[in-house]
Amino acid sequence: MYSQPITHIHRTAFLFALDCSTSMQGLTKLNNKIMRKADAVAVVCNFILDELLERATRNEEVRDYYDISVIGYSKNDITPIIPHRCDRLISIAELAKYAPRTKEWNFEGNANNGDNIDNREADFVLREWVKPLAEGRTPMHTALTHIYTLVDRWCSRPENRDSFPPMVFNITDGEANDATQEELITAAEHIRETGTNNGNTLLINIHLGELNDNEIDSWEPSKIFPSEREFEASSAYEMTLFRMSSPMPQELEAVIEAIGSDRGRPPYRGMGFNVTPGELLNILNIGSDSINIA
Repeated sequence: MYSQPITHIHRTAFLFALDCSTSMQGLTKLNNKIMRKADAVAVVCNFILDELLERATRNEEVRDYYDISVIGYSKNDITPIIPHRCDRLISIAELAKYAPRTKEWNFEGNANNGDNIDNREADFVLREWVKPLAEGRTPMHTALTHIYTLVDRWCSRPENRDSFPPMVFNITDGEANDATQEELITAAEHIRETGTNNGNTLLINIHLGELNDNEIDSWEPSKIFPSEREFEASSAYEMTLFRMSSPMPQELEAVIEAIGSDRGRPPYRGMGFNVTPGELLNILNIGSDSINIA
């Protein structure tokens, strides 16, 4: 299970659901640069999408290794973030045809690591696939219900039956406004029950932390891929995200543990809580780095 290499015959799918509500105007820090959470998420997602495109390119040809969907949720609805309709995934080769302009970002240190491993300045040129948005409410249940339709349809296609299953990343910083906690858990379970012959769809829920107002360098402790055996929630909302998230397969444990060894014993849950933008990048890299491309 969870071992099928990616080829143009056995592609996989990545889906990103981005909280675009007003609370994403809160501050965070990416490599010593203070910015809104919405801006940091945009930078990280642009980095990941550029990386997926690069990994799918062979001899200047973009091969159909991945199908992609990026949606935002705010106000009372969802909206497409990358250039396609919300009702389908787009192949990486088709996405490449809509590649936007690049934008230069300047950071102190290395943008691959939110812990600022060095003090030099670094410039990064990224395509601006995702533009930051932060307004309105948090209709997370609406987004999860929509994602279920997308992954169920994708997994039902005969050509995808033996593929590595979809990976869904839900990136948020607050509680949903459109459902109870039990309704969110049920919606997440529906997503997790889809899958291919190679395993069930993996749903990873990521909660972004925020810089404390009084101490700009102060963060609440993060929890990344917590141990199912040792997990303790500090709030009902944290427990809800834990219950919404997929148990991570044994095949991915080594990749998860490479992020850090302080999370306890496996099995792990596909969840991050109070994460920094740098930690978010490491979590999203689980998707691109853990699947073998043939």
